[in-house]
Order: sequence, then C-alpha cells, then structure tokens
Amino acid sequence: MKLYLKGILFILLVAVSCIIYGQGNVGINNDNSPPDASAMLDVQSSTKGILIPRMSATQRALIASPAT
Repeated sequence: MKLYLKGILFILLVAVSCIIYGQGNVGINNDNSPPDASAMLDVQSSTKGILIPRMSATQRALIASPAT
C-alpha cells in the first residue's frame, strides 16, 4: 500500500513540475541561452548551419496526406 501511494505521489510531483517548468518552445544553441518566447524552435550558431533531409521527387510524392 505504501509503495502504491509513493507511486501516485511521484506521478503527481512529475505532473506538477511539468506544468510549472514546462515550455512550449525549444532552443538549440551552444551558449545555453533560452529560446525566444515568440519562437517554437530557436536555432542559434555562428559556426554551424542546418542540414535539411534530402528527398527525390518520387520519395516526396509517396508521402501519404502531406501537410499543405
């Protein structure tokens, strides 16, 4: 019974901390700066770039129900 109550307390603690400390945006950088509040994804670097996945036209056409 005690283990059951400890489990419920742990889950409740995790849920509350997620609500308090949760963020709706992600920052990827080298200087640990927080992401801009208005950005969903904030990528910062002065020495590196971004690599987008490459696809052929055939591979792209095979995507079922693509977003518009």
